[in-house]
Amino acid sequence: MVMILLVASFVGVCVAVVPPTCDVTVSSFHPDPTNCNQYYSCFQGVATLQTCPDGKYYDSTRTLCDIPANVPCTVGPCSGNTGVAAKAISNICTSYTLCLDENPFNLTCADGTLFDATYGDCVLARDSKCVENPCLAVDPATASPATFYPVLNSCKKYIICDKLNPVERTCVGTTVFSRTVSKCVASTDYVCPPGTV
Repeated sequence: MVMILLVASFVGVCVAVVPPTCDVTVSSFHPDPTNCNQYYSCFQGVATLQTCPDGKYYDSTRTLCDIPANVPCTVGPCSGNTGVAAKAISNICTSYTLCLDENPFNLTCADGTLFDATYGDCVLARDSKCVENPCLAVDPATASPATFYPVLNSCKKYIICDKLNPVERTCVGTTVFSRTVSKCVASTDYVCPPGTV
């Protein structure tokens, strides 16, 4: 209990990262100062946070993603941290990074729980505000609109992808979304994961 309160108190003092100011006339790329494998792309004056695939790091001098051994980057989720803090991992709800000073430790939430940045801890899935966007991991050129993904804190909702944008849908009536067959089924045919609504 003391650890949870301590972690929550440190999470409350974290400073939000402000996206770069983008020139509306120029497309550009900017490193995320808190995460080596993320960067901002600026297009028509709008900054969009991007993540390098396959655990690669963003190299601002070459404006590309490359393996960590080839990119001089020392920032991470715990850079500049003193004490204990729990940090969300971008687009992942089932794990988080626990920072002990500047040392990161990736931890996994127990079954039926998801990480919630507000609490700075894993909470019952139905109580978490964490949202994963499965569409970011899909190639928009080959994505099938008939592919359904679960909403992690719900047993009735699912996601379809409109390119990189998630569109949330709800199973009708008493049906529930089966993560086993990726479609809505009778509630008698599927046991919902613990902690879901």
